[in-house]
Amino acid sequence: MDVPIHVIRYFCVLAEELHFGRAAERLSITPPSLSQQISRLEQQLDVKLFDRSPRKVELTAYGRDLLPFARRVQDDHDQLLSWGRSIRRERDAPMLRVGVVAAGAGSLTTAAIAATMQAIPQARIEMRRLGFFDVADELEAGRVDVVFAPWPMQLPPRVRAEPLWREPRVLVVRADHPLATRDEISILETAEQMFVSVANGPVEVVNWWIVDPRPDGSRPKRGPTADSVEGLLELVAAGAGVNIAGQSASQHYRRDELAYVPITDIEPATIVLCSLSDSQNPMVTRFRETAQNLSPLVNATFH
Repeated sequence: MDVPIHVIRYFCVLAEELHFGRAAERLSITPPSLSQQISRLEQQLDVKLFDRSPRKVELTAYGRDLLPFARRVQDDHDQLLSWGRSIRRERDAPMLRVGVVAAGAGSLTTAAIAATMQAIPQARIEMRRLGFFDVADELEAGRVDVVFAPWPMQLPPRVRAEPLWREPRVLVVRADHPLATRDEISILETAEQMFVSVANGPVEVVNWWIVDPRPDGSRPKRGPTADSVEGLLELVAAGAGVNIAGQSASQHYRRDELAYVPITDIEPATIVLCSLSDSQNPMVTRFRETAQNLSPLVNATFH
């Protein structure tokens, strides 16, 4: 036995109205057509569902028994259709997957995402935290569309890097470190400090971050390494050494155990927006334009 869903709906509406004229009007069909469909349902089920008379229409005992089942079928069918529509909307909505290394571009990262969501309300934006040296692999594998990351990096020609943000670098120390209370510091004053650094990165990139060599030709003392910003800060908090980070880390990774001291005489950190130069995702262009409009850096290029 196959009872079409539209007949189930007809039965439920008539059970609510108990009037063929009003029910037919709600269903946008004629009363005779509705009567015919209900009669056919009764024949299929081999029971009488409604008592009909010139004055009134009433559910029979069988009709009352059927009504909760019919409503459940109708609700389930409506939910199925709603689920299907949501899947289509989700599939058809523009998608942008944003990768962020460390603190990204600070407040500019948040502003660019917010502006994009406001301009394209139907857009789906997904955020992913990336390791220091995952940018090119994640972009080329299609797991992210754009990435906020600190420069310098080693990137293949296919990956474009556009400067968006510059910020001073700070010395990250334990809150009880002798340098923690300083308002600022010279890099030459850190000669006796042990520096924790990023593991397994390109030598020139790691050297740039820990300022090796120093302006006077000296070399920093190297200590333990970690493969993430969280790992580096954990090492500092544990007293294993000090670290150098962008100033926005003091906001994004604020901890009672840590202090951030501005370094006055080294090059600031630059945050770039990375994307594939041949990306087929139209959201990439929109997002790049939005970020560039918000950026204080104009006509700056690296790659």
